[in-house]
Amino acid sequence: MSTAEFAQTSAGAETLPAPRTARIAVIRRLALGAYAFVFVFWTLRYGISIQRELVIAWIVGALGCASIGRSAREIVQLLTDWLPMSAFLLAYDYTRGLADSIGISPHVTTMIDFDRFVFFGQTPTEWLQERIIDPAAVHWWDVCFSFLYTSHFIVPFVLAGVLWSRSRSAFEQFTHRFLTLSGVGLATYVLFPAAPPWMASEQGLLEPIIRSSGRGFEVISVQTAAAFDKGQSIVNLVAAVPSLHAGISMLVSLFLWPRVGRRWRPLLALYPAAMAMMLIATGEHYFFDVALGWLYAVAVMAAWAWWESRRPAAETLRAARARP
Repeated sequence: MSTAEFAQTSAGAETLPAPRTARIAVIRRLALGAYAFVFVFWTLRYGISIQRELVIAWIVGALGCASIGRSAREIVQLLTDWLPMSAFLLAYDYTRGLADSIGISPHVTTMIDFDRFVFFGQTPTEWLQERIIDPAAVHWWDVCFSFLYTSHFIVPFVLAGVLWSRSRSAFEQFTHRFLTLSGVGLATYVLFPAAPPWMASEQGLLEPIIRSSGRGFEVISVQTAAAFDKGQSIVNLVAAVPSLHAGISMLVSLFLWPRVGRRWRPLLALYPAAMAMMLIATGEHYFFDVALGWLYAVAVMAAWAWWESRRPAAETLRAARARP
């Protein structure tokens, strides 16, 4: 259901009188303005929200303000639509380090061997670090890298919020794909724990690699709601294959591709490409991890497209069988 349809319906109730509709519109705008003020103040005080549950809470709050005047059923639907995603991501965070408890040794050389085979004997991480990462200084591209890295924790949920406000059908399609990709990625982390480049460097398997995805925030005094370095230190450090940063950026691009005009498509293509370069250059991932993340995203998109194409035919068949 679109935003216009939501605004015009109220659980079967009659259309509201014009004066009341106008008052509700004013209240809605005031609520959104106050909410935006609180959000900006909170962000300036505590930093950019990168905890996914917190990002979802902010988005749901904004959608709640925008839903003022709608029926109680629609408000409840807002909560029930977002609850599965929140619950899954909470479980995802708690189970992401499961590989540490079941005794599977992290893979270290597989990704290095693949990258060296593809790139003529040198990993692209080593090549990029030698040319653009300066251990003694932080440059403007380091700042861009940090914002790009952080976008992974924000962009898919903002997109989901925009989709929910415009079309619940599109929202459901995107969240199905997003959660499937996250789930498949989680299963791979458990079955195939893998050391990232910076960790392999510490073991002497690569040239010195600086884990620099958060360095850009240091020079512009940008904070995150959870300390960036602390957040990186408490997650499963061997959850590197596939790169969900790469996979989800590709998923966002593929999902939006047929839904935007041609002039926006170069930006959609740039997003996963820039994300890949950042991940490799900052020592977070190998090209192997990135390529597998892209492959997972394409496979998830294709699988859901196939499944959704079968639903109308299946529903028609069930209806035909139900006829006397």
